[in-house]
Amino acid sequence: MPKISEEAKEEKRLALLEAALECFSTKGYYASSVDDIVQYSNLSKGSVYNYFKSKEEMFITLLQYQTKTSLENLTVVLNEIESPLEKLKYWINMDIPYNLKKKKMMRVHLEFWLYSTDSPEIKRVLTDRFDIVLGKVKDIIAEGQQAGEFKKDIDPEKAGAMFWSLHDGVWLHALVRYNEKELEALIKEMEKTMLSYLL
Repeated sequence: MPKISEEAKEEKRLALLEAALECFSTKGYYASSVDDIVQYSNLSKGSVYNYFKSKEEMFITLLQYQTKTSLENLTVVLNEIESPLEKLKYWINMDIPYNLKKKKMMRVHLEFWLYSTDSPEIKRVLTDRFDIVLGKVKDIIAEGQQAGEFKKDIDPEKAGAMFWSLHDGVWLHALVRYNEKELEALIKEMEKTMLSYLL
């Protein structure tokens, strides 16, 4: 049997993660089966078990992969922006125009939150992820304080937590009652709220 290159293996693994995202965002994690993911991927069932031991491992890997790639892409852009204020504004507004893939990932993310009560492993992955993204926002806020763009008496940790509370609340509302114009309006309100707090 011919050997599969590492590149081809990675392509198959990513295809399975993409299929898992489609499946989980459409049917939900609990209602999805490995057979459903196989159907979405157009690969064989054996392929799934070549790359993942279980549906839960695929679920966890999907969160880790999406976190890694989205943060890498965001970091590239933020590194090109000098002003901490503009960095924060970019981050808040990056969901305009609306990104359908983000909506799918947020649906799945809600299930991660719910499922974490039953799975210590998923709770650990979510906690690690939250610490990373909270840390990035805190760093921007602290950088803005040093640059004289943000108030000195703001606690970066609390301000970062407020940023994520607003962000996640906006997306929760978007998932429950989605309307693109309403989502954009909520994002702009989040921006006004954060900036009135920080400036």
